[in-house]
Amino acid sequence: MKKIFTLILACLTFAGVASAQSDSFKSFRVDAGLLYAMPGGDALDAGVGYYLNPKFHITDNVLLGAKLEGAVMGSADEDAFDVSAVVSYAATFDYYFNTNSFRPFIGADAGIYSLGNVEFEGSNEFATIEGEIDLGSKFGFAPKVGFSYGHFDLALQYNFIMGQEDGYDEYNYFSIKMGFHFGGGKK
Repeated sequence: MKKIFTLILACLTFAGVASAQSDSFKSFRVDAGLLYAMPGGDALDAGVGYYLNPKFHITDNVLLGAKLEGAVMGSADEDAFDVSAVVSYAATFDYYFNTNSFRPFIGADAGIYSLGNVEFEGSNEFATIEGEIDLGSKFGFAPKVGFSYGHFDLALQYNFIMGQEDGYDEYNYFSIKMGFHFGGGKK
């Protein structure tokens, strides 16, 4: 919780201190939506998630913010299933190429990724079930590309999570994000 508070405080302080302001857009906006996640490794199949991303317009083209994102990915076969969860707390940077209604952008996020994994293996013959839970926090970054049209947002993003053990790269994931932003419209 301390990490989240520190990250949000740093983003808000930086945004408040910045001397430049957007001439065309309201200062504050919140992005929210759902995502479809495709893991980088072979151990997991796919998953879903959410994101919440308050941002400040520093200029007409630059937005800074803080992101909370969660994704749950899994796989199953006849004798086992595997569920992995990733929750990230990150600082965000977006650069919009214009100020029109259709606004393409590029950007990146960097922050802390909290990882969790549950694996169950069992057999109906013997009625035994074994479970394993692994948790940890790692630094990561996520480049992205997308567009806003009015208040609708669509983005493609790849989350690189650093410091994973060999064979555990399934936490890296590509996501397709779709959502809306509230606030931040034209003045």
